[in-house]
Formats: sequence, structure tokens, C-alpha cells
Amino acid sequence: MDLKFGDIQETALIPLAIKASETSRPNARIKDLKAKEIIDTLGVDVSKFDPFLSHEGVVARTILYREELKRLIGKFPEALCINLGCGFDDKFSQVDNGKITWFDVDLPDQIAVRRKVYRDRERCAMIDGSALDGEWTKNLPENDMTIVVMEGVLEYFSKEQVKTCLNMPNRVREES
Repeated sequence: MDLKFGDIQETALIPLAIKASETSRPNARIKDLKAKEIIDTLGVDVSKFDPFLSHEGVVARTILYREELKRLIGKFPEALCINLGCGFDDKFSQVDNGKITWFDVDLPDQIAVRRKVYRDRERCAMIDGSALDGEWTKNLPENDMTIVVMEGVLEYFSKEQVKTCLNMPNRVREES
């Protein structure tokens, strides 16, 4: 794995470090072996990224998103799923039902780093794209149901940027 600490934005490293730390615990509530592998390879001391409240928040958020995604995918088993601002998250392997189509989307520099540790898989591909510019959505396949995951993304945006992000699919369709 050709990955250096300097390649990673700190916002992507925090949940990765916490997931790796939780995975190492004897009674882990979540298991993310890929997160642990990446952190071990980087040789990063995760303690500075893992204060108690942040740890509990990431673990709870991970469980909540996973369970809600499983519920939605159970209801819409052939959905198109987009993990917008994916960082190093691997939700696809946690919720895959063998039928969904999944896209991990993030800024070009983050996808370049992500490609060092993940590969595109059947029904799961990585795409460069911004949550504030919907140009990348033009390359998505048509689907009756689209599920968009934005875990840990919107809190970095202003109110106007959140509006832009949430209205992006309509704006892109209107421009086409």
C-alpha cells in the first residue's frame, strides 16, 4: 500500500482512525478491518483523533447510517446508492445486498488517495465529484430510486452551500 500520512486530509483521517480504534477493542461495536489496515500501514497514533466524545459520535453515526441504509435497501433492493464525500468510508461492503449499484464520490484529491487503498468493484465505483457541483451526476445510470449518503459532510458547509448541495440533482437535470 503506497500511502503516506501527507496524502490524507485530516477530515478523512478522523473517522478512519476512530473506526480503526473501535475495531481493535475486545467488544467492538463496529468492525472495519480496512480502516485498521490503513491506519496500521500509515503508522499513525490514533489517540489524538480519538477523544471519547468524538469516538462515541463516529461509532453511533456509523451504526445508525448502516442500519438505516440496510432498511432503505431492503425496501428498494435495486437502488442506486451514492456515498457523497465518502473519504475512506466503505459502506458498500457493510450494506451490499448483491443488487445495488454504488458510487463512492469525493473531491479528486481524496479519490486519488482512496484509489491507493480501494479498488472499483462490481457494482461499486469511485467518481471524482464535488457536493457543490453536480457535473459528475450526468454520468450516473438512470434509476427509479437513488439513495444519497452524506455522512460527516454537511457540517462543513454554510447554510447556502447545504441548499446548493441538496438542490443539485434538480439543477443538473434542468441544465441538461
